[in-house]
Amino acid sequence: MIPKNVYLAGGFKSGWQNIVKECCEHYSYFDPSSHNIVNPKEYTEFDLKAVREADIVFAYMEVSNPAGYALALEIGYAKALGKLIIFVEEGLENPRKRYFDMVRYSSDFNFTSLQDGIEYLQKLENF
Repeated sequence: MIPKNVYLAGGFKSGWQNIVKECCEHYSYFDPSSHNIVNPKEYTEFDLKAVREADIVFAYMEVSNPAGYALALEIGYAKALGKLIIFVEEGLENPRKRYFDMVRYSSDFNFTSLQDGIEYLQKLENF
């Protein structure tokens, strides 16, 4: 089965989600940055349902992301569900690096630049 649905996990400030969607147009996306839900209970339910429905979780931990708690939850949940996880982690010299070991090792593929993660997603798109 060719993976078709991608959940985009990560911060909302830089608009990286649009870059991924523009570069990999053959997927359907669950993009929590666009649902505009402000109630924490509601957006948690929405996001976790989207992770369940996704084939791939593309998680981008930007240097500008202040903590990454939600991203870590989404990756852990995806791992428990057996989803394919692509994790892009910028700023490995960042002090939080040591706290993300479990997230890193739970991911199927790890990259240090958004471009490298996108290129891998593009390769999957061509299978």
